[in-house]
Formats: sequence, structure tokens, C-alpha cells
Amino acid sequence: DRYQRWQPRQIAKTRVHIVRIDAESLRALGPWPWPRSYLALLTDRIRDAGASAIGYDIVFAEPDPATDPARIADLFGGLSPSAKVEIAALPSLDTRFARAIGAAPVVVARVGVMPGAIEAQGLDPAAAGALFVEAEFADALSKTVLAFPFAIANVPDIEDSARGQGLINGNPDADGVTRRLVMTAKVGGNPTPGISVDLVRVANRETRLVPGPGTLALGSHRIPITPTGESRLHFGTLPDGSETSAVNMMRQPRRPGTLAGKIVIIGPASTGLGDVRVTPLGAEEFGVRLHAQAVDAILQNGWLVRPAWAPAAEWGLGVVLAGLAITGLPAARRRGLWPVLAVVLVFAISLGSFAGARLLLDPLRPLLLGGVTALAVLAALFAETGRVARQLREARLAADGEMKAAREIQQAMLPDRATLAMLHPALDLDAVLEPAQAIGGDLYDAFGLPDGRVVFLVGDVTGKGPSAALFMAVSKALAHSLLRRGGVPLNAIIESLNDELGEGGQSVVEVTMLCGIIDPVSGRVDLVNAGHENPLIRRADGTLVDVALEGGLPLCTVAGFPYPLESVDLAPGDALVIITDGVREAQNAAGDFFGSGRTHDVLNAWPAAAPAIEATRGLVAAVRGFEAGNPASDDLTVMVVAWRPI
Repeated sequence: DRYQRWQPRQIAKTRVHIVRIDAESLRALGPWPWPRSYLALLTDRIRDAGASAIGYDIVFAEPDPATDPARIADLFGGLSPSAKVEIAALPSLDTRFARAIGAAPVVVARVGVMPGAIEAQGLDPAAAGALFVEAEFADALSKTVLAFPFAIANVPDIEDSARGQGLINGNPDADGVTRRLVMTAKVGGNPTPGISVDLVRVANRETRLVPGPGTLALGSHRIPITPTGESRLHFGTLPDGSETSAVNMMRQPRRPGTLAGKIVIIGPASTGLGDVRVTPLGAEEFGVRLHAQAVDAILQNGWLVRPAWAPAAEWGLGVVLAGLAITGLPAARRRGLWPVLAVVLVFAISLGSFAGARLLLDPLRPLLLGGVTALAVLAALFAETGRVARQLREARLAADGEMKAAREIQQAMLPDRATLAMLHPALDLDAVLEPAQAIGGDLYDAFGLPDGRVVFLVGDVTGKGPSAALFMAVSKALAHSLLRRGGVPLNAIIESLNDELGEGGQSVVEVTMLCGIIDPVSGRVDLVNAGHENPLIRRADGTLVDVALEGGLPLCTVAGFPYPLESVDLAPGDALVIITDGVREAQNAAGDFFGSGRTHDVLNAWPAAAPAIEATRGLVAAVRGFEAGNPASDDLTVMVVAWRPI
């Protein structure tokens, strides 16, 4: 399609002429369908102008509603019996139209219909098989051509008077674009030409069509066809002067010879009449113009051809590119120009074949084969290079193995945002942890208890390095296990955690932790603070409250320390905000601290009804913006627990 838009077919002169039933004609002669006497006059005018063939891109499947003169006579009262007899003896309008068709080289249209189509209701397959076809076929059609068991044809008088019958099928592809028109098909088992083929046959006074492998011969013309009996049009634009409005043709005086030798196609060219199709040129076009271009393509060989040898040629070129990739890429891996030249060359061959010989050669098939091979070669080269680099890197970074392991343990143990969001429908809970280095000492967790309450905690391990990160993972796992036990007060659980972590009295690491259990029904929160920063409450009315907790020492400081159990009550819409010191102690290049004031400013700007994730993201973004690229001095963790009862 893109090639056609770059290189549309140039039609400087054509033997085809279109008589369009357009908006001007409809305004002058009335809405469609017109009385067939109008069409008889139109046919006479075109015949007298010297047309060598006349085609109707219209199927007259129903009798003219005003075709019965006896019925017309009955509509007028006061007529004498003799007048009624005289009127009733007049020929019908269908008969008059049929006589005009019989006196001219007219090809009428048919539409092949597949089973199940709405138009096929009431159609008889036997009737389709009995339809007469003027064109003779020298040989049987291929079994792969389109086969229509039904056909919409014209009323018998019109069918019997025509010199040819042609299919006007041109079904669009799945994307709605019409790229091919039917040149020949089977209707009820009988071979039938497309309307463009039969118009050229009648105009050139041929009788026989000769089907062959990939072609349909008509006299000296060879029409390339697909296995389905269709042809690919190379679309263009018919030259100026190749169209006439139907009303102008009917109104002007007889001008014999003005269409001498022309093949004239009559069809709708008004949006109200339908038959509007999309072409590869990206434009909507009336069907009559597509059939006109098909007639011109037969006369001037204006087809696009996908030759039978094209797939083999494409795969062969792909093999050549693959061979070049295997042999040339290792030696030229520092010079990336030749792959670009190969791509340009393939597209040049494809586009040149299209522009010069109207051949359709796919550039993507060889590029795909060559590209996949090149990627495989590059992967092997990179693997070899990577192997050497990995040996050096492993020797240089052996000491970093513990840090990587500790970080993986830490990240794997933290619940993700999706898990937090699903803990309870009355809670909007979100948390984020950003370590200052490869290893982090911060931790958080949240999970539901069997009684419907939800546990949450935020902690900070003192110290740095692999031992701190590993201790963080141990603290988080042990806290998770102890907090899941039911029937024990929260402060007693934290005291047990303190004793377990500091067992033996040899630990040199401390852990600050703020742990809470919230009741999603009442909004009551039980809290135990082990040396951690006090939480904040963002009230539903927008006020920000520092929660002053008595708290206790960090874990692992003193064995058997009695931690107090403290509580706060949240109102609907309130949110509890817990942070680590990595927020307030963040520094910029000048050494200034982010501090409590900026923390409060960010949380005050958070709309009370907004999701918790906006608060966590907003606070982290504010800290990083304040640091302005200055390395983080400590891990940063933010947790927001908003109570929003349903």
C-alpha cells in the first residue's frame, strides 16, 4: 500500500469513460431508482455516441415499480375503455429498457453471493446454475477460484437482452481496504467473467476466454490472476475528461462519435447510493471507478503481480544475508555500516521491482531471516565478550556478592503494592522503600489476621553493609511470624521479638520499629513504638497531627524491656503516615536537611480523598527533588494507612 502511495499508476490516456449517477443527476431527475425509461434514454445516448461497450455497475434485480401499463391505466379515473386498452397495450418500462440494451453492446452486472449472506435469502442455487453466460471459456477454471452458490441477477428481460454478463464482486480485505477485483469465478458451478473482463471482450468483439496457470487470456491481453481468480490493481487516477454526469449525457443533443471506441461504465457516484470503497491510496472511492480502472488495467497492463517465484527469491536473498551475517559480522563488528547498506539494498530491490515491473516482492522476509541470523551471531559475540568481562567482573566484585544476596532477600520479603491494596476494602494502604545503596536496612510489612484486623509495621536497622541487610531480613521474618499468633497483646509480641533478636546479648545491631494493628471496622489502632519516629495522622479535614507516643528503646538494646501498648482512633477518611529517618534527614548538596517542615508541607498538599499511593509517591518525589542528584544519605521508607470505611 505504501508503495502504491509513493508510486501510483500514471494514467495519461484511457479508453474508459464513466457516466456517473451523481448528486447533480439525482437533483435533476429525482431520487434513485429512476424509471427505466430514463435508463433506456441514457443507453441510447451512449450507443449513439459510438461506445464500443456499455457496462452497468448496477443490478436490476426487481421489476420497475411503474412497469405495468394496465396498472397505470387503473390509477386514472374517467378514461374511456378504448383508452385503457390502448394504454394497457403499451410495452412496460422494463421492456423498453431491455430493447435499448438489446440495441447496444451492453454488459449487465451480477453479484456472486455466499451462503448465509442476507442478500441470499430466497435465492435458489439451481437458478444461479441456470444463468446464461455469453462469454465462452476454452478450459475449466481452477478448483481454487471463488465459487458462489448464489447470484443476484437482473430481471429476465434485461438479462436476455444483454451481450454480456459480468461479476462486480470486489470484497475488501480484513482491514476494509479493497485491493483486488474478481476477474473470473464460478456461479452455480458455471464459469463467469468479471464485468471488466466482459466489457473488454464485448468491446473487442472477442468470444472466448482462455484460463491458464496464473493468467486469464482475452485475445492479445493476458490478465494475471491469483489462485482465487482475482487481480491486484495498481491504483491511480483516471485523467480529466474521463467522466460525465448522467444528466448531462441525457440532456445534451445527440452527438454521434463523441465516445467512439470508448468502453463506458455507468454507476453510482453519490454517497447516498453506497458502493464506496477504501483503496490502498488511502482514499474512499466509488466502485464504478474501481471497475473503470480494472478495464484500463486490462487494456494497458496496469496490474500488480506477485510472481510464483517470489517466495523462493525472497528466501534465497534471506539466505544470502544470513551467510553475510555469519561470515562478515565477526570481522566487521566495529563497522556497523554494512548492515544498514544491506537493508537499503533489499528495500531498493523491492521498490525498484514495484516501480519498474509492478512486481510485489516482500522486503521483510529476507530481512527477517538475515536479521535473526545477525542477532544470533551478535548474541554469540556478546556472549564471548561477556564471558571474558564476567571473569574480570567476578574477580573485581567478589566482595559485593554478600550485598547482592542481602538485597535480593530484602526485596523478595517485602509485599508489593498490589498485595497491600487488597488487604481490606476499608483500608487504602500503600508503602514504598528506596534503599540508599545496593543494600538497605529499612523494612516494612502488612498482612491480615484471622479476626479481620490488619497488622502493619515499619522498621530501620542501624548500621550498613551485608550484616545490616541480613539482620533486616531476619527481623522482618521473625516479626511476621510472631505477629501472626493470635490472643497475645501487641506489646507482648514486641517484647518477645526484642528478646528473640537480642538473644545472647551479643548483637551489635539495633532495630527501630513502629508496629500497629488496625481494626477496619472501628478505626482503632493499637501501636507499639520501639525507638522509631512517631507517626503522623492526616485528618479528613486536612489537618496534620503529630502522634506523641511514649514508646521505648530500639529492639536489641535491653533484654526484657517493657514496651507500652498505645492506641489512637482514626475517623473516617483519616490516614496514618509512618516514615523512616531517610525522609527528614535527606540532604541536598548544600548540606541542608529535608526536615519536618517540608514533610508536613507535602502531606498538607495531599488531598484527603486522594489514594494513598499519591501521598507515598509525592513524598518520595519531593525528597528526591530536594536532593537534586545528591547521593541519598540513608534508606527511605514511607507507609500510608488510610481508613475509608465503606
